[in-house]
Amino acid sequence: MISIPIRRYGAAILMLLTMTFSGGVLAKTHTDTTSHKAHISKKVSSKTVSNKVSSKQEYSRNSVKSSSLPDLRKYPSGTPRKKAFLRTVMPYITSQNAAITADRNWLISKQYASRWSPAERSRLKDITKRYKISWSGNTRRVPWNTLLERVDIIPGSMVATMAAAESGWGTSKLARSNNNLFGMKCGKGSCNAPGKVRGYSHFDSVKDSVNAYVVNLNTHPAYNSFRKSRAQLRKADQEVTASTMIHKLKGYSTQGQRYNNYLFSMYQDNQRLIAAHM
Repeated sequence: MISIPIRRYGAAILMLLTMTFSGGVLAKTHTDTTSHKAHISKKVSSKTVSNKVSSKQEYSRNSVKSSSLPDLRKYPSGTPRKKAFLRTVMPYITSQNAAITADRNWLISKQYASRWSPAERSRLKDITKRYKISWSGNTRRVPWNTLLERVDIIPGSMVATMAAAESGWGTSKLARSNNNLFGMKCGKGSCNAPGKVRGYSHFDSVKDSVNAYVVNLNTHPAYNSFRKSRAQLRKADQEVTASTMIHKLKGYSTQGQRYNNYLFSMYQDNQRLIAAHM
C-alpha cells in the first residue's frame, strides 16, 4: 500500500509532466501558426509586388507616345494645352532638323572631294532624290548651289509656331482627323479618304506631317525666295533664326504679309515657352 506522501509526490510529478507536454504542444502550435502566417504574408507581399510591377508595365505601355496626335482638347486652354502640344511635336521637329544638319554637314565635307566611294555616291543620289534635284550621277558635276540651298533646316521655333497657328495648338479638326498640323492641301481627289477632311493631305503620324512640311518648304518652287534668303544668311555667316525667316516666308497664305505679321506676333508671345521645349 502506497503511503500518502508518495501518492502526493507521484501526483505532483504527473502534473508536471502534463504541463510540460501541453506547453510543448502549445509552443509547436504557436510556431506552426506563426510560420504559416509568415508564409501567407510572404505570398501576399509577393503578389502585391507583382501587382505593382504589372501596374508599372501597364502604365509604361499606355504612356508610350502615340504616333498620332493625342486629343489635346482635354487640356485647359492656355499654357497647359500649349505645353502638351509642344511636348508632342517638338521631338519630331528637333529630330528632323538634326537629320537635315547631318546631311548638310556631310555635303559640305564632300564638296571638294575628288574620290567617292560607292556608299557615298548612293547617299548623294538619295539626297538629290529626296530634295527633288536632278543629278546625272557624275560626281564632277554635282549641283552644289541647289543642294546647299535646299538641304538646310527650318528654325525649330518657326516650325512649332506655324504648327500651333495652323492647327489651333493641335485642336483643329484637320489636325485631329488628318494629323495635318500645317494646313497642307493636296491635289483633287488624291487624298479624300473616308473619315478625313477632304481636300487636305492626311498623314499616318505627327512625324510624317512635320517631315512633309519641311520638305515642302525646302523643295516647292513657291518657296524659292525663302530658300535663297536663307542661303544668303549662310554666306554672310549669320544665324538662321525664326524671327528672321518668318518674315522671309512668302506665298504660304493668301493673307500675305498679314499672315507673316500674325505668325511673328504669335512667336513673340510664346517664344520662351517654345524655347523651354527645344
